[in-house]
Amino acid sequence: MKKADSATKPGRKHPVKGDYGYYSYEKKRRAAIVAFLFGICLLIFFTGLIRTGTRRNILTLVAVLGVLPAAKWATSLIMALLQKSIDPKVYETTEQIAKDLTHGYELCVTAYEGRLSLDAVVVCGNCIAAYSSSEKGKFEFMETHIRKILHENGFGNPTVKIFRKFDAYKERIQQLASDPDRYRKD
Repeated sequence: MKKADSATKPGRKHPVKGDYGYYSYEKKRRAAIVAFLFGICLLIFFTGLIRTGTRRNILTLVAVLGVLPAAKWATSLIMALLQKSIDPKVYETTEQIAKDLTHGYELCVTAYEGRLSLDAVVVCGNCIAAYSSSEKGKFEFMETHIRKILHENGFGNPTVKIFRKFDAYKERIQQLASDPDRYRKD
């Protein structure tokens, strides 16, 4: 999550967690890493096959062992492909309204009971307003889960609301942005 005034640092070339465009960047990055790692494995395997004329050589063993980290990254890629990028309209609206408030985009909340993608989150004092375009999920549970995690980490008793309707989310962040000192006093 970020403050509005530190949206993009001059030396940074890519989005980080909480930035708009993070999911699409991660999909491309992880796909490139997976292709590179499997490419190395294939190169090692075929080098050994061409040099010895058989698959029974030490390079085959090295290539097989190289598949392990490649498979780990492939799993990571699959998880990234499951995440969808947010609608640019949500991003633009949140940026316009929540100028000086702390906000973040394309976040994923996980618990043993499940996970939920949050398209946008705005924080003002101990009030947290989040928008999720997900059709299904344990919304009430995730609100309680976020509240519990923040409370356990010393952030008092925050108010957490995950909105499923964009208009209601927009109205709430307008309230937060109109009088932020009122929400920050606690």
